[in-house]
Amino acid sequence: MTLLVFLALQASAPQPAELRTFQDWIVGCDNGRACQAVALVTYADGDPGLTMSLRREAEADAEPVLWINHSEARGGALEADGERLPARLVAAGESVIVHPADTPAVIGTLRRARRLRLLDAAGAELGPISVSGASAAMLYMDEAQRRLDKTTALVRRGERPASAVPAPPTLPEVRLAPPAEDAALTFEPAEIEALRREAGCTLEEVGGPDLHDAVALETGKTLLLLACGSGAYNLTYLPYVAQRRGGRAEFSAAPFDRQWAMDEQGRPALINAEWDSARRLLSEFYRGRGLGDCGTRASYGWDGVSFRLVHREEMGECRGAIDFITTWRARVVRR
Repeated sequence: MTLLVFLALQASAPQPAELRTFQDWIVGCDNGRACQAVALVTYADGDPGLTMSLRREAEADAEPVLWINHSEARGGALEADGERLPARLVAAGESVIVHPADTPAVIGTLRRARRLRLLDAAGAELGPISVSGASAAMLYMDEAQRRLDKTTALVRRGERPASAVPAPPTLPEVRLAPPAEDAALTFEPAEIEALRREAGCTLEEVGGPDLHDAVALETGKTLLLLACGSGAYNLTYLPYVAQRRGGRAEFSAAPFDRQWAMDEQGRPALINAEWDSARRLLSEFYRGRGLGDCGTRASYGWDGVSFRLVHREEMGECRGAIDFITTWRARVVRR
């Protein structure tokens, strides 16, 4: 591969956005300018506290949504600096969202309050929600979505109309290869053993020499996920594309348009990999710690040439938040 070709591939690779932390809030936006800010657990005074998410799409007329992951908050309330807010909490699965009509008032409270608490239906405190850094995180969202000094801004509002907010970028498209018309290949134990020796994946703690998964990728091709090393809560897999030629299995390292983990030989590696047969997507979830409240999730689609990134979400702070922030999206087209 020439240097020019390599640089061209690098330039066209997906570039997920970076997250920013402002005191007790973390914020990020994706390539479509959809943004999310999350209040982190503070552990102040021995109380772990609660988390809250503020989400907003990029369209000019998109309204912000405030989300609290606490099932006992149904019928409850928010209290700021000792005063109960006239904000309705609406059930949404096991969580609650602030009623859309009440959301602007709560956002105003986040900008100026010193203390915010979540109460249950009986008025008992469920826990505090930190407001430290909320204003800075919302200002970051406004700037990323080109809303500064416009009527739809969360923090620095101006007189310019919502129509002045530019349309969001067009999401990239990933066209999946047609589904396989045959079953996944099966492999003899000797074939897997030989591949393990070649890859250096002979550690017993990964589950033994037979730990692998094979799925039909497209007609004539099989995705092989070979377990190759583990930690306390992360299991590393090497992904291969396998074919049979003249009865002999041939394995090649699966190519990716953007991939983060590599083995010692520079081959792509996936953490806690899974194949979703219904959606035909390959996913991974790197856990920053066992609670699963930080790390990275990503999913990839096979287009017939390589696995292409279709979704990535991250949580860069291990502080109790389970609402990961999306940093990359693509539109998936299935054939």
